[in-house]
Amino acid sequence: MLALLPWLVFLHTLSAFTFFLAHGASIAMAFKIRSETNFDRIRGMLDLSSATLGWMFFSFLAMGLTGIAMPFILKIWNKGWVWASIVLMVIVFIRMAFMNDKRYKHLRRLVGLPYMIGGKEFPPEPPASQSDVETHLKKLRIEELVVVGYVIPMIVLWLMVFKPF
Repeated sequence: MLALLPWLVFLHTLSAFTFFLAHGASIAMAFKIRSETNFDRIRGMLDLSSATLGWMFFSFLAMGLTGIAMPFILKIWNKGWVWASIVLMVIVFIRMAFMNDKRYKHLRRLVGLPYMIGGKEFPPEPPASQSDVETHLKKLRIEELVVVGYVIPMIVLWLMVFKPF
């Protein structure tokens, strides 16, 4: 079983790189969209962000599965850093999904794009007023996205490298 370990480390790291690469469009969109007022440009950014969702979910799943497989092989389930890493990544996943529903899926509806609620797809609705969209855009805060999407994974990386407990 230990012979699989280098492959699992490789796949775990590759899936993390793939995840962050695929997530790049969404990250760029989150930074730029707050200052945008043109509905066509907003729609384009939201569609571009959505275009990589399949790769994001596949790579996140691969990262999670390889990350869970390795403690079985190494017999390190008794290490606190393993559990802390898993808990933190579950928090990241849940929190990001919640933020996406609250912020960007709602924005899709406001600008007249197809959107999802609770996994159910809905057709486009007539766009909201310019002032409603601008009000929603002003509520978008990047700070929480940075903490949840960058700082927490950075802590997980630190846990995996330094194994402090």
